[in-house]
Amino acid sequence: MSKKQEYNKVTPQIVKRIAGVVGEKYVTTSKPILYSYVSKGIMGLESCVADCVVRPKSVEEVQGVLKIATEESIPVTPASGGLSGGFACPTIEPGGILMDLGEMNKIIEVDTDARYIVVEPGVRSGEVWAYMKKKYPGWAPPVPDGAPPAATILGDAIERGFSLVTGRYGPQADTVMGMEVVLATGDVIRTGSWALPGAKPFYKWGIGPDIGGLFLGSQGTMGVITKCAIKIMPHLEHKTVVAYGMDNPYDMQDLTLEVSKYEMGIADHCVMVQGGNWPLIMTRWPKERVPNDYEAYEKMGISKWWMNFEVWAWTKEELDYTVKKIDEVAKSYEQRTGHQTPQWKLHPKQIASRLLKPNKIAIPYALWNAGFLFITWYTPWKGCAEFSEIYCQKMQDYGFPPVMWVASIDHAREAICMPIVCYDATSKESIENVTKLNRETTEIFLDKGWLNYRPDPFVHAPLTFAKAKEYYSLLRKIKKLLDPKGILHPGRLGLP
Repeated sequence: MSKKQEYNKVTPQIVKRIAGVVGEKYVTTSKPILYSYVSKGIMGLESCVADCVVRPKSVEEVQGVLKIATEESIPVTPASGGLSGGFACPTIEPGGILMDLGEMNKIIEVDTDARYIVVEPGVRSGEVWAYMKKKYPGWAPPVPDGAPPAATILGDAIERGFSLVTGRYGPQADTVMGMEVVLATGDVIRTGSWALPGAKPFYKWGIGPDIGGLFLGSQGTMGVITKCAIKIMPHLEHKTVVAYGMDNPYDMQDLTLEVSKYEMGIADHCVMVQGGNWPLIMTRWPKERVPNDYEAYEKMGISKWWMNFEVWAWTKEELDYTVKKIDEVAKSYEQRTGHQTPQWKLHPKQIASRLLKPNKIAIPYALWNAGFLFITWYTPWKGCAEFSEIYCQKMQDYGFPPVMWVASIDHAREAICMPIVCYDATSKESIENVTKLNRETTEIFLDKGWLNYRPDPFVHAPLTFAKAKEYYSLLRKIKKLLDPKGILHPGRLGLP
């Protein structure tokens, strides 16, 4: 085994050096502030407290801080918005430097011909949505759906997450056209066509073998991303949401796939396709205040499972045609299978709520029992029903409500499946059961070839890389090349 990496704590002398780079106002060791960052990481069960928080305002300041950290062997955890469920907090002791990139919050460029926007890491979804609505109303940035307006657009993109147009355009990483990255050594590189001095970020694959993928999904272990060029999409005027109910996840899966295979037709108007089961409704409110049995929801006309199709179109005629065609596919599915997939007639207020971007749909789950955790996986679309069935049963086995959310990625080529584990944050036993649930399901799903989104360092990463040893060996070598002293977010991805 390789020798364990040793790290140093941040001393008052080092704080003074960092202040010389960013200014005294932008570095702090205040305990209330340090702990506040951990409290923002609502899902970070393994989060540690940093020694100091640094808020650089420019690429040059990021370079300066990283050079000091490398020289002094101090771990650095980069965070764009800090709302990534605790994944933007240190995971080892000493906690070192938490680099809060929120001060770097400029929208640098919008190009409606090449169709991209260039943002710094601190640009928040609500800000970029309002900016585009005011200055470029015909264009929409792919802001994350379900995350609060304070979440950053860059954070979601580089984590390969889910956006309001994922159903049509693919995972967020597919919208990244180029990145500016500061390495641990202080060197600055750009990816894609941006790597050529003077070139625009119009071509994501670059001037040679692509290296951009090293930084997507790396959880800050390979470099600090200081600019990102992300695709923008036509923001169509005519919109609606249609929903269909099912008795089981397999009908949800199969009907959705039939609609989604109309790639150049109706499916291209379905920018976001997402659904789930009835406990999604129940657990958005304190458990003492709502019925927790299906019978009550059945009386309200809510199916056990359902799928929403969010439709955008250029004209009212186009919108009407798409909605009608989806309904024809659903009726044909019913006739062929004998299974009921009735349309869920949504109230105009329900439609308006689902069309609102960005929204806060994920936040209320914390009300159920003080704690909630998104444990998200990617599967082939034809695996999402089996995934849902297994995970819902396992959640019940461990005493958690079986809350499941599923969304289509790129015309249902793949699924993003997100169990929402509502646990008692005041109970040691409940927290331990979360880890047991996580470990058991991870072992099951890796055997099926399914992949975790944003793997945690204590369950997902070690179990995954134990099965992909050659890949992990190469990853460690690349990490060593880019970050010789292993200072960047050590512990994440099982990397030093």
